[in-house]
Amino acid sequence: MLSDKELAVWQTMLNQRWSRSYEYIEHNLIKFIQVLRCLGLRVSSSEAVDLLKALLLIDLSDKVAFKTALQAVLVKDIEKKILFEKAFAIFFATPEEKDKNFLEGLQRKEEREKQNQQIEKDFTFQREDGSEKVQFDLTEMQKQIYNRLSSHEQEKLCDFVDQVVQTHREGNFTKKVSFLKNFITGTLNYWEKQLRQNSQYDNAQVAFEMDLTGEEKLDEMLQNIEEQLKTSEQMLLYEDMKTIGEKDLPKAMVIIKRLAKKIASRISRRYKQSKKSKKIEIRRTIRSNIGYGGTMLELKYKARKMEKPKVILICDVSGSMSRYASFVLQFMYGLSSVVREMESFIFADDLQRVTEEFRKQRSFEDTMIFIMQSSPYWGGGTNLQKALNSFAEKYQQLLTSNSRIIIMSDAKTSNPQETASSLEKTRKKVKDILWLNTLPKSEWIALEHLSIFQKNCRMFSCQTLAHLEEVMKYHFLSF
Repeated sequence: MLSDKELAVWQTMLNQRWSRSYEYIEHNLIKFIQVLRCLGLRVSSSEAVDLLKALLLIDLSDKVAFKTALQAVLVKDIEKKILFEKAFAIFFATPEEKDKNFLEGLQRKEEREKQNQQIEKDFTFQREDGSEKVQFDLTEMQKQIYNRLSSHEQEKLCDFVDQVVQTHREGNFTKKVSFLKNFITGTLNYWEKQLRQNSQYDNAQVAFEMDLTGEEKLDEMLQNIEEQLKTSEQMLLYEDMKTIGEKDLPKAMVIIKRLAKKIASRISRRYKQSKKSKKIEIRRTIRSNIGYGGTMLELKYKARKMEKPKVILICDVSGSMSRYASFVLQFMYGLSSVVREMESFIFADDLQRVTEEFRKQRSFEDTMIFIMQSSPYWGGGTNLQKALNSFAEKYQQLLTSNSRIIIMSDAKTSNPQETASSLEKTRKKVKDILWLNTLPKSEWIALEHLSIFQKNCRMFSCQTLAHLEEVMKYHFLSF
């Protein structure tokens, strides 16, 4: 039988052991929340505190209960559930599974480095006298396409490049390099379309951009999660819209309709007259309190009526954008039932208003077929400057202080400097401009004019349905 003193000592030891264990749990939870944030989940500090409180109510040795508690507090959208599940499975894996994942990650890293070194070697050109060397920097997507080609196709492409380099005269080296750059880009774009149509392109290209933490172990986990997401059958939401195959279009349309309905319902709830007291209305207050001898017993308030947004959609339907445009117009088609003030335009070489087509009682498929067949601009070149100038000339009445413009484009337009000037003039007449850019952020640095565009708009990367939901949910409603 232990004495009271001995019991107190044992109790202190147990408390200290639990305290150290709990601190270890806290440390892991903070790291896990950091991983979720890098994957795009929004987790606030207050939610982290709520999670710790919730864990006090469950048995921590019960993994199912532990996972359920985390999911209940940290996951707010069903679309984010798969990200949470993948992250949980990898972060809270057994030591054996973590070792296996780490080795697989190292192998993938080494393989990528070897492939990139080979690509750099294949696409480095030099003058005949060795005085100048030029290396083409391919985008990540172009590297993936090149690596997917058969060895025979890769050899054919490299042999042609070598032949061009060796046969042209020395004085034409600059033209030679420009020609080869256009040729390589065109060839890889061709193969991208071919592979997308064939079974060789079954593995979805996940346009998933993560902010790495800088910690080797966490970053390795994130890359492991990304690799697993690429092979997941449920990742249509995170697949690059332009690579979604014909067989997955019905599923994609169902997702788009659900997202549009969700956002529409939020807009409907958000833009109603506010009942919250904001500012005392002096005149009404004095009149109401005359019967009390002027004593202010009943206060009257002003409440600003929040109007529904007046939205103007300007969607790029040039050759490089037509695939994205179909999805975005489908999304806006779903919103049009709530946002009555929405005006829709498409542009390529010039601007075309399509608002009336969306207001007719026709299915989206019939509407899109009619627009594509009747539009003189669909699939043409990109001239945003001309489109903005046409808008200012023909639809000046739509540019008001309560109007919000949404531009959907990859920003690869002719006359970028003049376009920036037209964009600035337009911005001064409206409340805000939100730009959905289908290029990944990693490629923005290659387009110097994007920094000029961003001075007069809020630009977001928008390649996937998940990106579209994120922007519309957290940024469209806020401006």
